[in-house]
Amino acid sequence: MDKTRLIVGCGYVGERVAHLWKKRGDRVLAATRSSTRARSFAHLGWAPVLWDWLDPQSAHLNHPLPPIDSILIAVSHAPVEGISPELTHRLGLERLGNALADQAQGARWVYLSTTGVFAPVHDGSWVDEDSPTEPARPGSIAALEGERWISQNITLAHRVVLRPAGIYGPGRVPRWEAIRDRTPLRVDPDSYLNLIHVDDLATVIDTVANAHSTSPLYCVCDGHSPTRREYYDTIAEWMRLPSPIFDAHAERQSRSEGNKRVSPAKLLREMPIRFIYPSYREGLEALLAEWMS
Repeated sequence: MDKTRLIVGCGYVGERVAHLWKKRGDRVLAATRSSTRARSFAHLGWAPVLWDWLDPQSAHLNHPLPPIDSILIAVSHAPVEGISPELTHRLGLERLGNALADQAQGARWVYLSTTGVFAPVHDGSWVDEDSPTEPARPGSIAALEGERWISQNITLAHRVVLRPAGIYGPGRVPRWEAIRDRTPLRVDPDSYLNLIHVDDLATVIDTVANAHSTSPLYCVCDGHSPTRREYYDTIAEWMRLPSPIFDAHAERQSRSEGNKRVSPAKLLREMPIRFIYPSYREGLEALLAEWMS
């Protein structure tokens, strides 16, 4: 049976999920504050909903909404001028909950958080859903407050929080331009990267949105955390470029910013997930092959 899906935050990740659901025959409602993007969404066959979740005047969604089966919140965690990080997602989620009212009865809420919410780890240890949280950056603070709003306001049976690692995919391969341009990388080459391909993340979102029962929290990454040296060397090798350059001063400084590995064991144990790109190597190979073809 076709389902009605609402996506709030139809950007890099949200658009891929929208395409996936539309292809299946579901009705996709895509919330945006931009009339230009609304027209683009309509052209793709999605029903645009003009709405700004941080605008106090946007008390109601200006669209006659049917009962909703799934709600994906994939809004950026970037700071918003004039609003503290603790409030950006809390306010938006509160307004979303009020605006939906009866249409969201029984809907499954999927909230995209980030692995940035974890407490600092400096020794390359593994973290998972039970690890302590202590975010320092504004975006991660906003995400953790969003998680808390979801847990406080949406029943256990109707909520799933996902903490994706670094998202890469078409048009988003971190730092490859610096390797091409021989720009020194201001990172510790021996620290770990945690990654998930955007198409695999979309699959995870779809899976948990359709599941009858899930845990309320999952970390989402491929589980094959390379060091930054391994990751950038792979890009250089496949693009036939010289080995990357690392800024020695920045290496020392970046070591204080954390160095963790994120485990997806719970997700892979509990959900029928098979990644298209099981590690960064398969993901990068596909992307670079497409670029160089």
